[in-house]
Amino acid sequence: MQIKDPKPEIMRLEELALLVKSGEIKLPKFQRPFVWQKPDMLKLLDSIYKGYPIGSILIWNSSQQLVSERSISGLNVNVEDSGVYPTNYLLDGQQRLTTLCGALFWDGIGENSIWNINFDLEREEFIYAADVNLVNIFPLNKLIKTSDFIQQCMKFSHHASGKRYFDVAERLLKSIKDYKIAVVKIGDMTIDEVAPIFERINSTGRKLTIVDLMMAATWSDGFDLSTEIENINTQCAEGGFGRLSDPIILRSISAAADLGINKDDIQKLRSKKPSELKEATRSAGAGLRLAMAFLKHDLSIWDYSYLPYGMQLTHLAEFFRLRPKADASSVAELIRWFWYTSATRYFGGANTGQNSKDLALMRSFAYGEVDTLFSPDEIDISQLLYDRFNLRNATSTTFTLLLNSLNPASTIDGRPLDGAHLLEKSSKYFRSLSPSAGGVDKLNLSKIIYPYSDAVGPIHSMEALDLEHHLLDGIVVDRLVAGDAIGYAAARAVVVQSRVSKLTGCSVKFDPLGRIDQNWETDVDDPITEV
Repeated sequence: MQIKDPKPEIMRLEELALLVKSGEIKLPKFQRPFVWQKPDMLKLLDSIYKGYPIGSILIWNSSQQLVSERSISGLNVNVEDSGVYPTNYLLDGQQRLTTLCGALFWDGIGENSIWNINFDLEREEFIYAADVNLVNIFPLNKLIKTSDFIQQCMKFSHHASGKRYFDVAERLLKSIKDYKIAVVKIGDMTIDEVAPIFERINSTGRKLTIVDLMMAATWSDGFDLSTEIENINTQCAEGGFGRLSDPIILRSISAAADLGINKDDIQKLRSKKPSELKEATRSAGAGLRLAMAFLKHDLSIWDYSYLPYGMQLTHLAEFFRLRPKADASSVAELIRWFWYTSATRYFGGANTGQNSKDLALMRSFAYGEVDTLFSPDEIDISQLLYDRFNLRNATSTTFTLLLNSLNPASTIDGRPLDGAHLLEKSSKYFRSLSPSAGGVDKLNLSKIIYPYSDAVGPIHSMEALDLEHHLLDGIVVDRLVAGDAIGYAAARAVVVQSRVSKLTGCSVKFDPLGRIDQNWETDVDDPITEV
């Protein structure tokens, strides 16, 4: 364990910046992107100039070959990888060292660059200068190289304040070159061992995800997971389905590599050859594209955000990866399975054991070894009906899908629908129809498709010509006209019950009154995102 012990030392800040620029200190891809704004960068430089402490730096000396950044906001780093390991990875201090590298080693291209930082010799402050040709403006990228420094100083050598400007410029140079900082190095640890260290020292509290770790752990000259995930997302966008979450894509890649979809399974990707990872990624992408085509064509789901659970897409992608050309009976079973898992919140409490069993079942179904994906027992839709409407909640999302699935051509009072509610999941497309008594108007079953800013008009003024396409019937309308909120809830629950039973093939029950005042926790999907 001795090689893992932290070893502090003092280094000059300029030396550290040079090591980052040259690639001897690498910025691993699991680091967060460079997010500092211009004021943050100027404050750091001002602290250095005034000799204020700016915190320590943490470096991980490792034999693992991990993918590292080669460009950050236009600043080229790690241009040439020596291939010598162990090497040093920067765990804490990226924003600070990147700021210093960018300011000192900017190539001068693009006057609007965030790295075009200057020092006002007159006011002794760091600025983004409107006019860099003023005699009192000293570009920081002219500071480190001796010839550049002398040439810049010559510009004010005959100025009335030249002697003072030169003294200030020397003080600026000395403040950068002589500034020392504590550097803590930890020894050769696995990426899984170093992950919690990174999380604890990260000032933003950003947690490493399984995606971050796998991007770093599977990288090679022949495979870059970050690029592959982005390519799949680009293809999804071109298909009009919106951007997927990275964990969803990673799960499909793991499944396509004949592994599981839990965290421990996904970590086995690191043992795969680059060629195997490439093939798994290609196969996963094909499965995802076919799954999205199924969702659009057979379920009227045109955006990933409309899925109640991301796990549903994982299973659909694996099915279509294994069976690209599904027959009508298989498609019908997938439709029933989708509505069953949505209405019952099936994936809301999924665990690793259940995930493995479900994946095995879906694969067996794809291979034609089984005919069904679930047992059509009686299901309870009380939460689907009575959860408070909130589109961050899986039950509310499912209820909007039930409304969308009926594909109404117009609103309940006759205004045409242009389909915008299918392309964007937003509460602005749904309005409450019920009376407010008892809080019924806050519940899922109160909602109808109504993408207009004004409130729904009185029920007696509605055309009410197409009730069934809005999950309504005559009894529901009678209760609305009477202003009977509880009666409305009971009547509409029966209409929804019938619809869910038709979609799933299951017997459906609900408690019409007992749970109306309860609030349920929002379902949490994708447990692999936490490490």
